[in-house]
Amino acid sequence: MQQPIATIERDFGIMKKKILFICTHNAIRSQMAEGYMRAKYGDQYEVFSGGIEKGQVHPKAIVVMKEIGIDISGHRSKLIDEFYGTDIDIVVTVCDSAKATCPFFPGAKEEIHQSFSDPAAFTGSDEEIWAGFRRVRDEITRWIDAKFGNAPASLNTEPLKQENANLPQNQDLVELTDTIWEETIEKQTRPIVVMFYSPSCPFCRQIEPYVVNYAREFHETIVFGHLNVLTNMSIIERYGIRQTPTFKIFCSGKPVFEMVGAIYPTMLKKMLDVVRDHGKECTSGSTTIDFENLITGTGMEKRV
Repeated sequence: MQQPIATIERDFGIMKKKILFICTHNAIRSQMAEGYMRAKYGDQYEVFSGGIEKGQVHPKAIVVMKEIGIDISGHRSKLIDEFYGTDIDIVVTVCDSAKATCPFFPGAKEEIHQSFSDPAAFTGSDEEIWAGFRRVRDEITRWIDAKFGNAPASLNTEPLKQENANLPQNQDLVELTDTIWEETIEKQTRPIVVMFYSPSCPFCRQIEPYVVNYAREFHETIVFGHLNVLTNMSIIERYGIRQTPTFKIFCSGKPVFEMVGAIYPTMLKKMLDVVRDHGKECTSGSTTIDFENLITGTGMEKRV
């Protein structure tokens, strides 16, 4: 029996897993990780790094990496937007603030969070700051060796499956899939609020109990949906979902407003109050409601 081409390529090391390291500004930690991972394990992985916000590669990061024989002077700071659509296999966040945004990459099979201190925030004498940069560099290289050094580029999705199974269930919160999307969303006469979530996203788990309660409280006027971004690729690609949690309001099957990221329950409740109060107007006109002005507070982002 002939062996499949994909299996042959994997056995001979032709196909490499793509790994993306993320920190806030793609200036120090993710750059160090990219440089070391590529130098040490480039035969197994295609390695990239990016940031949530645009920054600049820190000169001290370049120097301390050169001390261990790795040249990252040619690196540039990149936004993670550049990597959407590049079939990233493993996403690694190396700082807490990057993890807080829960960036989502369609098709990524593993999400890892390993936080390291930010050398840019170190204070003290010049000698102490240099020592801090070297300490973080060494912590990153040791962690990469421990995590990736003795294993092939394998992916483990079992923790995600287990976390998904543990998410709260509620009859007022419809678990959406590709197959029931049209019937549930596009043909719905009431306003709909859909939570796009990832089982590995900590803020999704934190807001989940509130969503369950709100679904019960508002069930007479609002339909609540719940969609796992890891298992419904066609939907998240259609609506450009890039971070979790993302909450989208739909009226007459059309998206009219969106809230993204670590959302406070009070902010979510405010949005639901507005949807309830203007539900009929919303469904009759689809996009006539100015949600951006009706919903006050920080952290709102209109991207429909």
